[in-house]
Amino acid sequence: MSRRKAARGALRFAWGLSKGIQRGDLFPAAGRWRPPAAPGGSTEAFQGRRPWRRARDEAGWFSESHHQVDIPGLGAPLTLLHLTDVHLRGEGPWLDALCAALQALEPADLIVLTGDLVTRGWTPAAVGRFLGALPPARLGRFAVMGNWEHWSGAAPGPWRRQLDENGVRLLINEEVDLGAFRLFGTDDALAGQPELPPSRPGDPRPRVVLTHSPAFFDRLAGPDADLALAGHSHAGQVRLPGLGAAWVPMGTGPYVGGWYARAGSQLYVGRGIGWSIAPLRMWCAPELARIGLDPAPGAQKRHR
Repeated sequence: MSRRKAARGALRFAWGLSKGIQRGDLFPAAGRWRPPAAPGGSTEAFQGRRPWRRARDEAGWFSESHHQVDIPGLGAPLTLLHLTDVHLRGEGPWLDALCAALQALEPADLIVLTGDLVTRGWTPAAVGRFLGALPPARLGRFAVMGNWEHWSGAAPGPWRRQLDENGVRLLINEEVDLGAFRLFGTDDALAGQPELPPSRPGDPRPRVVLTHSPAFFDRLAGPDADLALAGHSHAGQVRLPGLGAAWVPMGTGPYVGGWYARAGSQLYVGRGIGWSIAPLRMWCAPELARIGLDPAPGAQKRHR
């Protein structure tokens, strides 16, 4: 992206930011620090040169992050690929580059999409192109609704059918048994009607919960959610040195980006892949998050 285009993007972002202040938080206190790393460690691998070494927009850079976390009750290690906030519109060079990055990834045991796959103006062709580039996943691919699915015409019925046609199962307050663990997906807490996962007394297997708006973690945290995955915040999308996230949307709460723990549950809030307001990201590159789940050594599953 040229400097002129980056400058125009910055102006559009500033204009959109001024319009969005009433719908979120400006320079939230929780976004002033670097997103917390995973309990077992987090690393990043950028394609090519690290973007912050040059004064340029990062929207076209895709970072593959790696995280390790111990999960009580898990019988064997698993790897999942967490993708969120793609904000697909139409086809073009950006989608071409994203699909190339996805096709270069190693297979995962599970692929999860935590909402805002699309935004206003999306096309079925762009959705099919993106989903067709996902790597293999032996346990399947799953998605939940984000606020922009609700707001941009991706009604649950037709949206479910479109995802099914592309090998992705939509979960709206639904649970699926994956053998080693259970996977529950909520509706979005900002634009939908989310429900809490049901208790399963006597079942020692862990539960992974997919949700879009991370503030819902306040209600999720506890013995019925071992690991929650969310997006929505873009981790600020623009993070300024010394100031942190410039703005986060309503529904973020204190969970701006990275790893959190509460009431024995863990939460990961991904930075997302696309953008909102303007095609601009700074010090907050798009993220393809690979999360390694390891059995917790010597840990017993909590009683429900």
